[in-house]
Amino acid sequence: MKRLLFTILLTAGSLLAAVAQPGLGARPDKERFAHPTNADRIYMLQHSTRGNLEALIDNLSAAGFGGIVTNADWHTGKAEKDFYLEKDADFARLDEVIRTLQKRGMGVWLYDECGYPSGAANGLTLLGHPEYEARGFTEIRAEGPGTVWRKPDLFEKIIFACREDGTPVSFDTHHAEGADRVYVVRPLFEGSHAQNCGWGPRRYPNLMDKAAVASFIRCTYDRYADKTEGFGAFEAVFTDEPSLMAGYVNCGTPMPWTFVPWTEEMPEKYRQMHGREIWEDMPVLFSHAERFEEGKLRFWQTVAQLTQEAYFGQIEKWCAAHGLAFSGHCLLEEGLAMHTPLYGNLMQQLKTFDYPGVDMLTGDPEAYKFSDTDYALASRYVGGAARMTGKTDRVMVEICPIKGADRENDFSFAEERGTMDLIFRAGINHINSYLTANRLGKDFPHYAEIFGRCAYMLRGASWAGRIGMYYPIETVQGFYCPDNIGVNNGATLSIAEKQAEATLRTLNRQIAAAGLDWTFVDAEWIGGAALDGGTLSANGLSVDVVILPAVRWLDAKTREKLSAFEQAGGLVLRVGTVPEGDTAPLCEDPVGALRSRVNYGLRIKADRPESLFVSLYGKEGTRMWYLINSSPEEQKVKLSPRGPVQVWHTFNGEVNAKTSFVMPPYSSAFVTEGRNGRQR
Repeated sequence: MKRLLFTILLTAGSLLAAVAQPGLGARPDKERFAHPTNADRIYMLQHSTRGNLEALIDNLSAAGFGGIVTNADWHTGKAEKDFYLEKDADFARLDEVIRTLQKRGMGVWLYDECGYPSGAANGLTLLGHPEYEARGFTEIRAEGPGTVWRKPDLFEKIIFACREDGTPVSFDTHHAEGADRVYVVRPLFEGSHAQNCGWGPRRYPNLMDKAAVASFIRCTYDRYADKTEGFGAFEAVFTDEPSLMAGYVNCGTPMPWTFVPWTEEMPEKYRQMHGREIWEDMPVLFSHAERFEEGKLRFWQTVAQLTQEAYFGQIEKWCAAHGLAFSGHCLLEEGLAMHTPLYGNLMQQLKTFDYPGVDMLTGDPEAYKFSDTDYALASRYVGGAARMTGKTDRVMVEICPIKGADRENDFSFAEERGTMDLIFRAGINHINSYLTANRLGKDFPHYAEIFGRCAYMLRGASWAGRIGMYYPIETVQGFYCPDNIGVNNGATLSIAEKQAEATLRTLNRQIAAAGLDWTFVDAEWIGGAALDGGTLSANGLSVDVVILPAVRWLDAKTREKLSAFEQAGGLVLRVGTVPEGDTAPLCEDPVGALRSRVNYGLRIKADRPESLFVSLYGKEGTRMWYLINSSPEEQKVKLSPRGPVQVWHTFNGEVNAKTSFVMPPYSSAFVTEGRNGRQR
């Protein structure tokens, strides 16, 4: 097979800035790399610990797990449905689980719900408090002047009424006089994830309501802290798929109304954030016009802030006060268009986690790379949030590879490891697994060792890929219009939303094939970043290039910062579209522009260079390259480094200085500068 040469480029000045930062961790230890500790290894999501506990933990340890994510017994039997977090014996058993793990040097996380999505506490959160339930409002067309519109019983109240042009009319909670548009509130359940999640239907709290979330914390977090003697052993808490319920999910049947989220605190928060009344912007929220609406942007910014303060922020503060990290993952992270209806701004919520996390439903690396489900982007949103905030100590994936109906057999060992390397490349370094050991059989301990090695190498390393991809959430917020079917069931998207998603998808594939890497950055990070000689830096992350992927709108502060960045020598690539009011040209060849600008300092020959993915890191002031053979075939690789290097093969744990080697199918290796890893 013809061998092709590709060169990975980075300017010397930028390279030194990337790898010479303090606190990047110690040089890798060969013994620990060969034999990862429990702290490096996969944790099992183990919700039930009934039966022989010693045998259960022994089996998990033998399979290669380093710890578990667990909880008090859920009591899922029909006769036990009211026992969740009620029986002292369940907490005594949990303490026994903790002691058994500690004897073996294994770790433990706390799972915060009975099933999912987190927030309901299996019904306890709303018990006696129906006012805590998630709510939304919809727009109903009335008959206009000379009429009185009366609220149907299925809605709770009218919150606003106006003429076609937005002029307010007289109304109370039950009647509106002479209205063309009436805005009414009701609880959100039918068609939402609360009804259609895989665990089963149950009423769900309002994530924008601090009192509702405080109830969840009292029912769950406080109870665990009060009743678990070994509570201090928990390293982190895992919250699972909380979301706003205004966007329909798993709902392919058209519903009668479309909703956006509502809480009684919204008008005051709107006034504080934007200096105007929410009622002024209500008439544009349900518009299907293909144009950017600043009223939509303001509304969803408000939703994001309320959600962050009430749910993610409250729980993070509780965890900090009790000495454990806040982790978990959100719902349907894959699709950019879902980030608005489910969270207002997904990235804003992810940044609140101490250990940001993602869900991954495939074990097929080809599906990960090429499926329009955008699995690859899901991991990158989370990796980007971690890098922008400097929270890279633990970045979590909940791996839950669901075998699709189109597959006769389960995912293979090769496929599973190929998928996980790609996930780790996006910024992940910790696995909480629903992939059970029996699915890979005798290969599972090997799988666990491989990613214990990867986790060990990546923790304490600083990503130095130099390319920032702008998170175009404002474009989505300003164009979003609710639909009456599920956001994951073909809901109508604007042209702008589709273009942003398609541009991100294409750029991700093209940049990987070019042997380069990128990470998400957003307006908040850019605004707070220090600008020095054409480089933006904040929280340990530095970029020399910012790509705008079909971005339609930028706020004035971000425009000004990017303009200064360009004037100082930074590179801004506008791909797909140019933001409104921007006169700069489109970049027709973004990969060519990146190749001429970014140099990772290592020459590599490979059989299939388009399938050899490369990421650059700094570790203890030196460079480290993460090489992934993302091909189902083995690949011959030859390095031409500038000096001595060590090659750390994750497949077998070997470390040597050989610069020519063969990478097995779907495998990885780390290349570090210097002759020896430090022995500790």
